[in-house]
Amino acid sequence: MKKRLLVFILVSALALTGLMARTVVIAGGTGAIGSGNVINLAENGVNVVLETHNPAGAAALIEASQGLPGVVKAMSNDTSFSELFQAVQDEFGSVDGLIITTGDMDEAKSIEELEIDELRARLENKIVECFMRVQAAVPYLKKGGNSRIILNSCSGAMDGNVIENTFDEVCGGALISMTYALARELADQGVTVNCIARSGMINDHTEPGKLDIADYVDKVPAGYAGTSEDYAALVEFIISEESRFVTGNVFNLSGGLYIGR
Repeated sequence: MKKRLLVFILVSALALTGLMARTVVIAGGTGAIGSGNVINLAENGVNVVLETHNPAGAAALIEASQGLPGVVKAMSNDTSFSELFQAVQDEFGSVDGLIITTGDMDEAKSIEELEIDELRARLENKIVECFMRVQAAVPYLKKGGNSRIILNSCSGAMDGNVIENTFDEVCGGALISMTYALARELADQGVTVNCIARSGMINDHTEPGKLDIADYVDKVPAGYAGTSEDYAALVEFIISEESRFVTGNVFNLSGGLYIGR
């Protein structure tokens, strides 16, 4: 009897958050920041589909999510984006959100050190493929009538932060512009589009050549590097049904590295 009462209380609480039974596709969800967001969404009753080329990281998240109200599932990104979203629709009955946080951040380099091939690769990964995902997802997102798209940029896109790589900031600026354009087009079609400008946070990846915030944490006005919990809390609000009037925003998640000018 007590167990059933606890389950009833949990389900009721989740329903009040406006997250229960929503299904969100996440591209780039297996890093240090993204993985905490996946677990938080599943804890809140959201079904999460990981579009990934990292099966080991996805498997660890699926294992960690066992017993949570939301289902976590991985789908390969070897298929076309249209096929992916159709598969999500078929399995879960809806596609209610798309979060794109692909691509890590390189360490800062001087303009003389930057290679144009790096820019081409970054534009393909962060801009072209991002747009292709959104384009494929929109027909499914429209069906829900209260759906969410969240893109991810960096605060350096707004002020040229010297600790971030110029190419990442260039791509971040394009993502902010994409947010504004898509938000305006989709506002009357039941799809909100927002962007998180994420800087000063713990590293998603630790390979050589990547930006290591530990080297610059003393420059973060908040006094510490942002965590997956900080990111997950913001995503939880944006993805909820209660944020239906919130669109076309760039949320500054940087611990004060960027403060509006």
